[in-house]
Amino acid sequence: MKIFSLFFTFSFAMDELLMMMMFQNQNLGSSQDQQLSQLLPLLMLSDDLGSSENSDLLMMMLMQENGHVNDFNAILPMLLLGDDDFSGDIDFKNLFLLSTMTQKDCSVSTAGQLHNLLPLLMMSSDSRNDNSTDPLMLMMMMQTMGGQGTVDMNMILPFLLSDDMEADNLMLMVLMSSMSGGLDSQQGFDNNFNLMLPLLLADDDSDLDTDLLVLMMAMQSQAPGTGMNADMILPMLLMDDDSDNQNLLFFMMMFNGQQRCEPTPTIFG
Repeated sequence: MKIFSLFFTFSFAMDELLMMMMFQNQNLGSSQDQQLSQLLPLLMLSDDLGSSENSDLLMMMLMQENGHVNDFNAILPMLLLGDDDFSGDIDFKNLFLLSTMTQKDCSVSTAGQLHNLLPLLMMSSDSRNDNSTDPLMLMMMMQTMGGQGTVDMNMILPFLLSDDMEADNLMLMVLMSSMSGGLDSQQGFDNNFNLMLPLLLADDDSDLDTDLLVLMMAMQSQAPGTGMNADMILPMLLMDDDSDNQNLLFFMMMFNGQQRCEPTPTIFG
């Protein structure tokens, strides 16, 4: 962690060398090391990651409130992209940032807070809009960060009854496995995570699905016995080559190392 902090303090841009060194200096298990080595080239290739005005505003608001999320209604606009054209596209980087800080707020229930937020986000998603966020992917993100009780059967029932399920079968299967505790063991997590890897490049136009990439990085931060927590992953997603990353630097200085209250980490060994 000291090595990571040193590089972060003296570097204001994310480059390939820094990213590789951040991975190499972590004590990861063999399966997680293999999974992250597959995600690392995709992180380097993505041009859509990095902080935005909404990310900076969210970090400043969280710093002002000392990390507490008091009003989700005030934060909701920061999770939605397209200020001029409401497209229903949700910013997964900000969602990961928000849910990480909710985990660290011991005064609230993470599952309860995300469960209450989820219907508001799903109402903004329109399956008829190609630019809209996939509702199943959104539920998987919330389930990953909130744990048991975040997503219930009433939310996924419409997808079970849908006639157009071919593209969503795999994500639905992983989501239901997560809801039943299937990702709580190392073997179960590895099996489900490896099923999702081909989806990253499954689009016809071969464009990288950055929302899915953020989701899979979030899953890594919650993996059983993980050596790569959210504090290590957030800078890789939010560092911007075109910015001095000042807000991100101060944010990490304030909250880096603060332990999450729930869901309780699964530790092996």
